[in-house]
Amino acid sequence: MAEYTKRLLVVDVSGNSMAFSLGGKIDGMSEDENRALTSWYWYDWANQAFALTVGTVLGGQLITRYFNLATGGSSEIAGFNVTGTSFYAAVLGLSMVFVAISSPILGAIADRIRIKKKIVWIYTLVGVVFTAFMGVAPHLDEDSAYRLLAFCFLMGQIGMAGGNTIYYAFMPYLAEENQMEKVSSWGFAYGFAGGTAILILHLIVLATGAFGMTEAYGPWTLTFAFVTTSLWWLGFGLPFFRNTPEPEIANERSYGSIMEAVSDGFREVRNTFREVKKYRILVIYLLSYLLFYDVLHTVGGVASSFAENDLRLPVMMNFALILLANIIAIPMSVVGGMLAARYGAKSVLGGSIGVYMVVLIIATGFAPLDLEDDHDRFDFRYDYDEESGEYVLSTLHDRGVKGWVSKSGPGDEEFRNAFLDYMIEGDLDGDVWTDSDMERTRISVDEATLLASEMDGMKDHRWSFSFKGGDLDGESSVGYSHITVIEGGPIDWWPNFLRDNVWSPLNIGVTLQWLILGTLVGFVQGSAGAQARSLFAYLVPKSRTTEFFGFFGFMGKAAAVIGPFIFAFFSAAYDTRFGILVLLMILVLGLLLFPLIDVEEGKRVARQADIDAGVYSEE
Repeated sequence: MAEYTKRLLVVDVSGNSMAFSLGGKIDGMSEDENRALTSWYWYDWANQAFALTVGTVLGGQLITRYFNLATGGSSEIAGFNVTGTSFYAAVLGLSMVFVAISSPILGAIADRIRIKKKIVWIYTLVGVVFTAFMGVAPHLDEDSAYRLLAFCFLMGQIGMAGGNTIYYAFMPYLAEENQMEKVSSWGFAYGFAGGTAILILHLIVLATGAFGMTEAYGPWTLTFAFVTTSLWWLGFGLPFFRNTPEPEIANERSYGSIMEAVSDGFREVRNTFREVKKYRILVIYLLSYLLFYDVLHTVGGVASSFAENDLRLPVMMNFALILLANIIAIPMSVVGGMLAARYGAKSVLGGSIGVYMVVLIIATGFAPLDLEDDHDRFDFRYDYDEESGEYVLSTLHDRGVKGWVSKSGPGDEEFRNAFLDYMIEGDLDGDVWTDSDMERTRISVDEATLLASEMDGMKDHRWSFSFKGGDLDGESSVGYSHITVIEGGPIDWWPNFLRDNVWSPLNIGVTLQWLILGTLVGFVQGSAGAQARSLFAYLVPKSRTTEFFGFFGFMGKAAAVIGPFIFAFFSAAYDTRFGILVLLMILVLGLLLFPLIDVEEGKRVARQADIDAGVYSEE
């Protein structure tokens, strides 16, 4: 085989500020080159604050919660039963439409003008600003809150995903080809570490109301989480813009106007579509990537919404899941890089996808245990107070009645008509809850007796009641649409089978089921992302990195559009578990293409293209 010598890019990086590192430096590189590389890592640390706190935990959970409060749990749209989960999935998919369209065009332009960092900077500012604006939503009524959150989340996702598309294209310029697994893995490790660090801060504040906040998981603690995420992203992202150089361009062009550049970008995109067909192995990999990334992105995006809507888990369990997954993922990202250096990125990526398949099989079988006489797991709990002779109301996760039931949404209409006179003071005028709607925390024994009678006669709702103590001790009722009632779906036999044969015998409730999921995901999520990125870097010619990474970004964002929309469609048409099953089938299709990916042949074709372009000289 011929020997190749790369024409090294010589960069001048001035200044010594912000030259800090947690690891990932490469022996033999100059101080300036390692500073450029570690500063690139720090951008992963920075924007993972949004990816984890907002994109994975709060965004989905809050949009779903406020949507359910506004609609009563579901809304009939064009014949589909749109729930909070399917609505959020649609927002997630819509957020990627702009990025999917713009990524290849901007990538093509950035390969001809030295504007890569400017593009990342613009995307970063968009993400930072709209993330901060999300902090306004918790202070609004539920109808306005879910609409504002959905829009700001959409813009924040555009900022993060769009910037990452160009940011990834820096990687081949920062290290030699044989270091790609290490660079990509360390980038992911920094990202998981940064996201985890601020996630711990947010968990403490939201759980305790620290720093003078008056209410745990209240409006101001949520505002704190959104604003600090924004500042973290901006502040820790600055080393990248200061220390990582703009890559040189061999044949830089100049344009008379923005439209001329965009027009040229469109032409180059058309050329890219034609050119990429010449790289058969790359095309096969991209098709596989489109399928498996479709699933990985969607699973990560909708997890918190699924937990809120279908499992009714407290938001702190979403934090616990992500913390557990990321604490495991930090070292496993580095271990994955070491394994890839020994066994190849393709093998490690394939193994990671296999674990994700197991995750999805288990997730379709998640099922809350039957409530039976477990008083504390009911939504609305009445405890007898012997001193006053009254029943005292408490609610699941201490959200209050107004934190669960919609005041005007059609989904809760039957429940409101039957029960809210027992639970809310006043005449219930208006469409949204206000401070004048006071919750009745105490009712007399006579009222409790009437309520218990009403419970037995009307179960066309999604809630549960339980009485403890006094004459009504042990009385309970579960609505036909409660999360423990799993029936009517095409694959409901599977969660019922697991509940009867695994979860119930072993007393594994949804909380522990959720943590099992986090553990499995933690082992592979870093390796999957890092090796997908490094494998692509192997297969593209260096002479067209940004253009091809822009196309890579397009494929990723196309997947990010398609996956959530597919999930939203099947979740609305059937149910959430069937939506997960469809994702599993897509993942299997992506893995079936792996035997056709000949990595060495793909490398050879890419090297030959670089020789033809003069980036490598043949010795």
